Amino acid sequence: MRSLLAAILALFLPARGAHRAAAPPSLPPISCPPAPEPPPVITRPHPADVITADGMPLVRPYVVEWERERDEHDRRRLQRERRRAAVLATLGQDYVPVPWEVAV
Repeated sequence: MRSLLAAILALFLPARGAHRAAAPPSLPPISCPPAPEPPPVITRPHPADVITADGMPLVRPYVVEWERERDEHDRRRLQRERRRAAVLATLGQDYVPVPWEVAV
């Protein structure tokens, strides 16, 4: 048992004393060509979804934000309806959306 343990340890542990392997020779430094310059970053004064004409935005940012919030609200409402339908389906009931929830 002792020799088996010694054999396993010899595989994973480095040798000691005079039997230790010499340090690997150092490699010469490698010179790399300089990295190419990145292209210049073009910044816009307005978000990408705002159309500009003569430097003036045609759509005001608050309108764009309102549309995003409305779309997010609709997405959440539809997800809520899908979850509700799935829960009721596990109970064996059909789900019919209420008209005032759909029209929101």
